[in-house]
Amino acid sequence: MITVKITGGLGNQMFCYAYAKAIQSRGFNVRIDLSLYESYNLHGGYQLDYFFSDLETCIVKNNLINKIFSFFKLKSNIIREEKHGFDAKYLNIDDNNYVVGYFQSEKYFMNIREILLKQFKPNFQISSYAKTLHEKILNEENSCSVHIRRGDYLNIKNQKVYKSLTSKYYINAVTWIEKKHKNIKYFIFSDDIDWVKSNLEFKNATYIENSNKRKPHEDILLMSICNHNIIANSTFSWWGAWLNSNDNKIVLSPKDWFNDVNLELLSRGLNCSNWKLI
Repeated sequence: MITVKITGGLGNQMFCYAYAKAIQSRGFNVRIDLSLYESYNLHGGYQLDYFFSDLETCIVKNNLINKIFSFFKLKSNIIREEKHGFDAKYLNIDDNNYVVGYFQSEKYFMNIREILLKQFKPNFQISSYAKTLHEKILNEENSCSVHIRRGDYLNIKNQKVYKSLTSKYYINAVTWIEKKHKNIKYFIFSDDIDWVKSNLEFKNATYIENSNKRKPHEDILLMSICNHNIIANSTFSWWGAWLNSNDNKIVLSPKDWFNDVNLELLSRGLNCSNWKLI
């Protein structure tokens, strides 16, 4: 049995889960550890249960891990991801390991893409507001999602880590995509939609209003059915773009995600090879 720890908000949880499914596809029994969410409530806590996830779940206390392995007379191994980006050694681990990391590269799970496309869909009836938007997006000849993340990225601690994207990034992204396609309908997603309306001007845009209550899974679904995607430096919109099944999609992503120089160097593999970096 291999145990993979789930960590972070929804986007990071999806990376951990996708990695765990990739390990399962290599013939191992795999379960996911949800112990973090006994005390971690940021970004809505644990949220994979609103997808069609099917891995066994468990709660493993860190101070009990060695005892558990000892009880079953197994070799106690805790494997921690040493850096961001893809490293093939994490796909070639032995059984009876406890694995901790973010695994933020499609290279870990590209071979099970079809499985993840089926599993990362809401397993609940989406809100009437999301249904209306879903129909509207599908009826557009040329649609593009735009994700602007502000919120927690603006606090002092996170400003040292993450880049806060300026309006210049979005202007450049829109300019680039409109050289390829005309008459694009933009669907704007943000945790600060009022700021977006005041500071960014999008022609032919629908603003996704946060006053209409829904689960974040619905926004990922809506992003994924747009023809194209302009994402933020956020794993949330990363997944909206990755789950987009349009063979001719254009995904525009920020070239730099982090202010932290070391993190930026280590995360260069996060963007997919066929995405345009702005």
